[in-house]
Amino acid sequence: MSGDLRPLVLYFGTAQRPEFYAGLLGGGSALGLLLDEDTPHKLEPPEFDFVERFAFSQGAEAIARRIEEIRGRYRLECVLNVDETLVPLWSEVCALLGLRGMTPAAATAVRSKSEMRRRFAERIGIAYSARSHVVTDEVGLLRFAAGTGYPVILKPGNLWGSYFVSLCADADELTAAYRQVRDTLPEFSEQQRVAGVPVEILAEEYLPGTNHSVECLVLDGEVWTTPVIDVVTGTDLGGTDFHHFARVTATRLTADQQERMRALAGEAVRALDVDRGLLHVEFVQGPDGPRLIEAGGRPGANRAPLLREAFGINIIAGYRDVMRGVRPQVTPAHDGAAAVVTPYPAQAGALRSYRTLDAIRALSSTVQVDTYKQVGDVVRPRHEGVAAPVRIEMRAASPEQLSTDLRELTALCEELFEVDPERDDASVDASVEALGDASGATG
Repeated sequence: MSGDLRPLVLYFGTAQRPEFYAGLLGGGSALGLLLDEDTPHKLEPPEFDFVERFAFSQGAEAIARRIEEIRGRYRLECVLNVDETLVPLWSEVCALLGLRGMTPAAATAVRSKSEMRRRFAERIGIAYSARSHVVTDEVGLLRFAAGTGYPVILKPGNLWGSYFVSLCADADELTAAYRQVRDTLPEFSEQQRVAGVPVEILAEEYLPGTNHSVECLVLDGEVWTTPVIDVVTGTDLGGTDFHHFARVTATRLTADQQERMRALAGEAVRALDVDRGLLHVEFVQGPDGPRLIEAGGRPGANRAPLLREAFGINIIAGYRDVMRGVRPQVTPAHDGAAAVVTPYPAQAGALRSYRTLDAIRALSSTVQVDTYKQVGDVVRPRHEGVAAPVRIEMRAASPEQLSTDLRELTALCEELFEVDPERDDASVDASVEALGDASGATG
């Protein structure tokens, strides 16, 4: 071991974006990244003590040997994963290293929506989730839809962040959506390095209501839940997809509704047999209470800055703590109001201009605006499998002020993108564009 005796927090494969490590800066630990040479997430954080590159395609045993070399130079404390695609591989490597983490069996359940649904139904009850069906042909798909009634949701079984998720109002829409996903999904999954679960398509019962999420920290079976985050989806804005337009707190739910949702989040964690780690759990709040959508085995995208700004909760430090066997601190230090907004264009094409960006920056709650696409670049709707071209952070002194500004921002975003559809470039590689949502941020 080298002379550096600080405990090492090692990121597995990627650190993705600063939101996933900012909470550990200045915390007394050394930070390192074993960067997967094949990942589309190329960030090499300058604040880290080291970044080493390695081809994760060499497999779990080779990765474990490389981490053992790192452990010879540092006092390795834990290995953190923030990438949805790496959950099974990360769990396997941790097991080889003798590090407590998500077990391979739990990782498999977390990465397969069909297995996840089965466990929710068997261990919690079908009334707390949605009926679903693994689609293998159009006949079975239409039979399922006839049994549940329309609308029906069609989605991939092993992706995240609402990629290729459609709300279908009738048999014609459902058949067209199935054919599009069936023809697109295999290549897209390969580009996204999705491994460990088969490529599958799910049809699901539509659950009416509002969307929400809870982050769950788990240590030896004990679960700590964060305050509820509200999610504004594309369907809330009148569309037919479920892209996450905004994540918002404080929540619109009552205290009793929040308590029931957080309790159900803990049941979801136990149903998946996760006994250590961080899960991002998503819900629909309907007329009969909360129902589970799905869970992701990593931090939810944009939740770390929201929880920090609104409540003073450092969810990434909590993630580190449970992975090193320490009880996390997740009690809110204060109550505030914050939002992260990721607008998308309604159609694909070449970006001609951002028409309302100055007005968005002028809103009193706007803290930061990041643009990832420039004039002339191709932009696409979320359901085509790409990351948001714009990200907006908001913070306000009160929920009322935030709500007022968010309504104005929503209207401004309707006119934000001026796109030339005639210059749409169908050859754009979606895997290169899909830089955000760890998931995936399950966004």
